[in-house]
Amino acid sequence: MAIVPVVVDAPSGVSAIAYFVTVLEKNAPIFFLVVARIFGLTLQAPFYSAKSLPPQVRATLITCLAMMYMLVVKPNVTGLPVDMFRYTILMVQEILIGVAFGFCASIIVSAIQAAGEIMDVQMGMSMVTLFNPQTKSQSSAMGRLFYQLELTAFIYVHGHLYLLAAFFETFDMVPIAKFNMSNPIVIGEFIRVASKLFYVSLQIAMPVLVVLFIVDFSLGITNKVSPQINVLELNFAMKPVTGMIILLILMSSLISLMTDYSKEKIVDGTSFVKVMGKAVRIQDRRDRANKYITPPN
Repeated sequence: MAIVPVVVDAPSGVSAIAYFVTVLEKNAPIFFLVVARIFGLTLQAPFYSAKSLPPQVRATLITCLAMMYMLVVKPNVTGLPVDMFRYTILMVQEILIGVAFGFCASIIVSAIQAAGEIMDVQMGMSMVTLFNPQTKSQSSAMGRLFYQLELTAFIYVHGHLYLLAAFFETFDMVPIAKFNMSNPIVIGEFIRVASKLFYVSLQIAMPVLVVLFIVDFSLGITNKVSPQINVLELNFAMKPVTGMIILLILMSSLISLMTDYSKEKIVDGTSFVKVMGKAVRIQDRRDRANKYITPPN
């Protein structure tokens, strides 16, 4: 079976390096804008924004992805500014697009970690904190466990590859050198995606919260009926054990739910950029309409 090259018209051997250099030389301004958007992705996106990833590996990943995009897609962008100040603004805008995509995709991860921390507070284990090398921060035991489970489920379903494929589609939704975050529909979509941080975390933590509430209610009744019983010691002993038992019972369902949320992360990031693309098209139509309006005498 013949192997079809990714870049059809690329030569083989040593001349391929010269071919790559020539393509990048002709499109250097576009290349750096692509690098800026991918760099924004690696600042916030799950799996790609891990703080434990060495800077050399991150820089190599960004450069390789940008080179592959330039060689395969060969984007044609016209009207790029000549002066350095306006070009720097364009680079900052591209970084913001990548950051926005990655942030919307990471909302679910933060919600799942927050669910574990809520459980720790209710189980009386909030004082047990561990260092999370992925985020370079302190987190509770259950919060770190849920974070690792979600990251494992995300990689298991090849979410990191689907996320990368969805990210490269953003270049079609919001073309290079186009940017609009001030439109109300973009702000509304951002609020909709960010609100998942609250109800997803409560949805995951709700079974444990309900059971622990019943335990607290039962211990309160016991304290009223038999004041001689040391309810405080029972509380410290029962709540962590009860919470862990409920988690063990629901673990398979939680992992299945995390797998479903791994797909929803990609949908959230894509939907936000899609709405931004719609805002860009609306602004372009307004600019064209204002251009052809004859000013009053």
